[in-house]
Amino acid sequence: MRIVKSIPANIEQLLDRYEKNGHLTMQASLMGKQSVVYRIQDYCLKIYTPRGKVNGELECEALLSLQNNRHVPELYAYAAGNFVLTEWIEGFNLGQYRATYGDIPRNLIYDMFSTELQQIQAGYLDWDVIRYENLLWTATGEVKRTDFWLCEPVSCMRIRERLQQEIFRKTERIYSGDGANLEEVMHYLDRHGLTSMEVQETLAHFRLQTPRMALAQ
Repeated sequence: MRIVKSIPANIEQLLDRYEKNGHLTMQASLMGKQSVVYRIQDYCLKIYTPRGKVNGELECEALLSLQNNRHVPELYAYAAGNFVLTEWIEGFNLGQYRATYGDIPRNLIYDMFSTELQQIQAGYLDWDVIRYENLLWTATGEVKRTDFWLCEPVSCMRIRERLQQEIFRKTERIYSGDGANLEEVMHYLDRHGLTSMEVQETLAHFRLQTPRMALAQ
C-alpha cells in the first residue's frame, strides 16, 4: 500500500488489514463487475474485483498522475489493482442533477469538453465510451470525473496535440452552429431526456462563454 496523503490512523489500519486478509465487514455503496465502492466518512474506498484488477492498475496510475487537475478527486492511498482511496464526491450526474434541481448544470457543455481536454493536456486519453456518465456536479458548482480505469498515457506530444485539436474542432462546430459530427454529445443529452429547448439553451450558453475554449487554455 502506498500512502499519498495523510489519512486517519483507523482508516490506515483498515486498509492494512484488508491488504493482508482481503476482507471488509462494511456495507457497499455501489457494486459493479469491476469494482465495489464503500463510503468511509469523507473518503471513497474502491475495491477492485478480479475482473477489474488490470483496469484498476491503470486507474491508480492515472489518478496519481492527474492530481493537479481540478476535475480529479483527491487521492489518499492505493494498492495498484487492489484498491484505491480517494475523497468522497458528494454530487450528481446529469440525470440526478436534473431530477433534483429541475434544471441542468449551467456549464454542461463546457464541463464535458474541458475535463476531457485537461486530461489530454496532462498526457492521458480516456477510452471510456461512457466517460460523460462519470461526471458529477457538486453543490458548489464544481465538476468531478469519477472513473479513470480506461485512461491511457499519451507520451507523444504530436499525438497529444492532435487529440487537443480534435476537441477544438468539435467545439468550433458548436460555436458555428454546425451540429455535424456531434453525435456523441447529442446522444448523451438525449439519453438523459433533455428537451429540445434544454439542448438549445445549453448549446447557446456554451457559445456565449468568453474567451472561447480553444483560447482559454
